[in-house]
Amino acid sequence: MSTTRLEYRDPKVPKAVCVYTIAQESRYLIVENVPNLGVSNELLERFGQFGHIEEHRILDEHASSSEYTDVYWIKYDTIKSSRIAKRKLDDKPFFTNLLRVSYAPEYETFDDTRMKFQDRLESIHFKLSSTTHAYIKKRRSSSNYKQETVYIGPIQRRPEEKKPTNHTPIINKKRRRI
Repeated sequence: MSTTRLEYRDPKVPKAVCVYTIAQESRYLIVENVPNLGVSNELLERFGQFGHIEEHRILDEHASSSEYTDVYWIKYDTIKSSRIAKRKLDDKPFFTNLLRVSYAPEYETFDDTRMKFQDRLESIHFKLSSTTHAYIKKRRSSSNYKQETVYIGPIQRRPEEKKPTNHTPIINKKRRRI
């Protein structure tokens, strides 16, 4: 916990922030702490909400697999789908157990890793080019805008305007105080 943060801003439950690099993220997920009650269809239905699941299987040889809990290996079609699924379902209850979802880059092939880095490079180039194009387009549209010169100040009468003739002329009279 922070020692300089005000007490009312301090969270009741400390949260650990974990940052993943591109090499650590993967379209392969390991789901631990799944109850051994034959709920694989429900689990796949829940994980299927976030993207197309290409493959899945139960890992009996995994270290956290026990008599009462299973470990599942899930392969998504895209990294984006696995990223969303991990964020939404990690530490969420599932049949009285909290699911532990983690990336599994050790199951990636060399081609998977190459494609992952290539996709990331393309997405970065697209984002940079789209923001640059948007900035240039905005600059062009603002420079093409024709601005008219507008006088901002007190209203000035034009010389061709005539004063109304139906009012009486003002005679300099001295005011009296009452």
